[in-house]
This record gives sequence, structure tokens and C-alpha cells, in this order.
Amino acid sequence: MSFQHTLVRMNPFEGLCLTASDLADEQLYHRQTLHRHALFMHGFGVAQGLQVELEQKKKKFTAIIKAGFGLTREGQGVQLHSDVAVPLEVPKKDGEYMLWLFHVERPDADSGRPVFDTNENREARVRETVAPKLLPIELEPADAVALSRINVRLGRMVQVPLPVPRAGRQARAAESYLKPRVQEFLRLSRKIVSNLFRTDTLKEQSVGLLAFLSALISSEFLLIEEGTSDRVLYRTAGSLVGYAHDFYHPLPKTTDRVSQFTDFIRRVHAEVPGTEQTDETWLKWFQQFERLLQPLQRINDELEATIEAMR
Repeated sequence: MSFQHTLVRMNPFEGLCLTASDLADEQLYHRQTLHRHALFMHGFGVAQGLQVELEQKKKKFTAIIKAGFGLTREGQGVQLHSDVAVPLEVPKKDGEYMLWLFHVERPDADSGRPVFDTNENREARVRETVAPKLLPIELEPADAVALSRINVRLGRMVQVPLPVPRAGRQARAAESYLKPRVQEFLRLSRKIVSNLFRTDTLKEQSVGLLAFLSALISSEFLLIEEGTSDRVLYRTAGSLVGYAHDFYHPLPKTTDRVSQFTDFIRRVHAEVPGTEQTDETWLKWFQQFERLLQPLQRINDELEATIEAMR
């Protein structure tokens, strides 16, 4: 995180002739000080609200943006006072896009004041507003807050449920996306181990099994508290994959589906990012972690259906 502005403040002295530029510079100094504080103390992204729901009626798409507050990459606050419905035009080019909420400043037409010694009138106030805009995913404007990823293909728009940057005391995850998937991995893994315990497969308890069970239990306690940070969720998922790899790799042959999953988790484990990697790198890897849930569910269903025959 960086702050590009060099702060310059007024240096008043007796006899200084003040101009409109001086007053503007004085205001700018205090605004940039607040922006720097907000950026380094709270980060950038959605702080509260600003959820997006994409609606489709025939071939027309509308983004329902909930009221909320966020911080731009420059630390500028962006507030949407009430829910709005924003008609979206489908881009001509297929690909992934991001819906942004821009900070906009416009002269206030209701604040006209006469200019001294002239017949001219000028606006004496600036009104700060917001404006949504859909941009290609590779563009990252500094004066806007990212709200939602949207995939465009063949004239259709589909909302992508990946988290966007979050501002706050901690960079909290969009828990509706990340946390339930980690919890589902825990739930399915515990059921699979429990079912295997009912067979002859786990007669001899390996170190890998004990470590995996301990990891599952400790992770459940870790995720009880709300507001778990992105970083904790990513690292928890990475650790669970490591313990799962050590459990499944030496597991005696049970079913072909378990064997296939063992190969799958070996590949996912080999690509777990390092602790120094960015959240963006972890997010890309997390999509592989998410793909583990479907084969886990199939393994669990198969074991529950055949558990008696495997005794």
C-alpha cells in the first residue's frame, strides 16, 4: 500500500495576500491527511454494505447496489446513501468485468454567487457524489471502490461470487463466499474420516490421520468467531490441504474415487502459495481449493451408501 501525494500545507505570515488558490490548498492538505489516515489505518475497498445483486429481465440487466460506504485506493470515502438500481449495458467484448463505484465531484448549481466587480456568477460549493461504472477487470481506477465481478459471454452477464477488497480494521473476507467453503471442507472431511473409522481401513492410526483430525478440530474452533480475516481463511485452507494430503497419500486402497481424489489433492497441495504471497495469489489458489468440495461430497455419499459392505 502506498500514498502518492506529497503533503504541502500553508505557511501563513503577517501581510500574506490570500487568494482562492491558497484556500483550496489549505483544504486539500487536510483532505489528503484524512485520506492518508483512512488508507493506512483501514485499507481500501468496501467497508460496509455496497452488496450487488444482478437482475435480468428479458435481455436487460440491472445491478441493485445496496447502501453503504467504502474507501478508494487514495483513501477517499465513497458513500451511497440509499439502494439504487443501475441499468447495465452489456459490453460488446466478452470477458470479466468489475462494477466500480466512483467518487465524483461536481459544482453545486444551487450555490451560485456573484464574482466581485463583474457580472459573472459562479458556483461557490462542490457537491461530492458517486457514480457506478462497469470496466474491464484489468483496469483498477484509484478513485473508485470495486463492488462486484461480472462475467460477460455471448450477450449475457453473470455475477462472479469472488470477494472484492474490503476495508476495515482487518481486511475482512466476504464471508458469504470464503468462510462457508472452508467450513464445508471441514464438515465433509470429518464425515469421511468418521465413515472410514467404521471400516477396517483405519484400524492402524497413522500420524497423518491424527494430525488431520487435530487440524479439523482446531480449524472449527478458529472459525467460530465472526469477522475472520481473508488471510486467516486462506492460510487455514492451505494448512488443511497439507494435512489432508498427508492423510490421503498413505491411505490403504479403498475406492477408485478416493484414489482419484488423492491425486487431485496432491496437485492442489503442490500449488499452495507461500506465506509471503499476496492475497490475490491466494485467491487464485482458493478456486482450486473450492473444487475439492465436489469430489469430497461424492466420496462421502459413496462411503455412506456402501459402508455396510466395507465392514
